[in-house]
Amino acid sequence: MTAALDVPGAMLRSRDLLALRDIALASHDPWSPCQVMLVADFRPSMLRGLIRAFRSVAAAEALVLVGWRVAEAGGQVGLLAVGWGAPVLVAPSSGAGAMPEVITGLVRAHDLAAANAMAGCLDDPPLDRSLVSLDRLTTDGELIIASGFETPGAALSRRLGMLSDTHVLRLIRITDLSFTGEVQDDPEAPELPGVSAISLDACLPPDAIARVLRPDWWQPR
Repeated sequence: MTAALDVPGAMLRSRDLLALRDIALASHDPWSPCQVMLVADFRPSMLRGLIRAFRSVAAAEALVLVGWRVAEAGGQVGLLAVGWGAPVLVAPSSGAGAMPEVITGLVRAHDLAAANAMAGCLDDPPLDRSLVSLDRLTTDGELIIASGFETPGAALSRRLGMLSDTHVLRLIRITDLSFTGEVQDDPEAPELPGVSAISLDACLPPDAIARVLRPDWWQPR
């Protein structure tokens, strides 16, 4: 992580994400065991924020809150973090080491994303191409994608539709509030039949994010 981005809300720290376990488990009843692949969008457009945190940081917090609930229920948790360069992949696993491994992957991916941005890599790769790695998943289960959905690419809806045919698909649209409290002109999450999509603002603290990620949102529609 470069010194220019070493400010509160602009970087991920393992200890902060590990500490989200208590918040995750205090908010709701445990969820049913399942296999979940957490998908974090760390492309350049996510590395910005106006109030509390970068959208990339809020995305990671939301995914970790879900991951802790799944892991503590006995499920499996994995990670795909996409950015300007090569993705970071953590295979789904269960047990005591599952979430620490996912968190390590998130921090490493975010550090790489920040370094690429500071090196001048500021254009988003299309999201549809960034998600190509998901096509190689060999197991069923849930996919939870946290993104701002900027620069979607022409085939994003088709790609997500194909993934929803084989997985329970959840989309978390990360937004950002201006200082006037007005939502920025961010794109909506794609609307697909049978897919749950919610919006979370990066200004929300983790305990408020946890309350939005209710168990009934998790259940297939």
